[in-house]
Amino acid sequence: MIDVHDYQSYLTQNSDFLELLKANCRIIYDRFEDVFLVMDFIKERVRKYEKVEEEFEVIFEVGFTYFHQQLEELKNIYEIYFKNDIVGFKKYQTLVNYYLFLSDLAESLKEKSLYKEEAKEAISGLYGEIEDIFSEKKDFDQEIFQKFNLILEGIAPVGTLTTQEIYVMIREEIEVWD
Repeated sequence: MIDVHDYQSYLTQNSDFLELLKANCRIIYDRFEDVFLVMDFIKERVRKYEKVEEEFEVIFEVGFTYFHQQLEELKNIYEIYFKNDIVGFKKYQTLVNYYLFLSDLAESLKEKSLYKEEAKEAISGLYGEIEDIFSEKKDFDQEIFQKFNLILEGIAPVGTLTTQEIYVMIREEIEVWD
């Protein structure tokens, strides 16, 4: 059974931070957009029918868990590295978004039992490099993402989907239902 009240409470509890992201850091906010759309679709089905298919229950639980983990990680980055300074945070939003992508990718690799020593070391190294940029407020350019992606190509098999990418696909599917 889906408990939409926990999800709704969590959204309400974090509404100020989400609004701050929406107004100032669209790149980061947009990473949650498909999850929001899928979750809203399922919430509406629960409201209409009370009981929904088991696959929707799983999608809802996974989506809520993913959103909760990502948002808590994001709030920690905002507080620890940027001391709640939205201007500084905004400057690094593409790198923050990539950091969240790494977290999502690591979880996907773990689920597929592909998070071996080489993957752990590579992702840990990328986390360290990004955290160093945050800590020291270093400048960075877009080429850093090409460098990071080359490293990831060596550890993540082609076709490895992150939770975010899966929710893009789910959203496309439910659009057919609407």
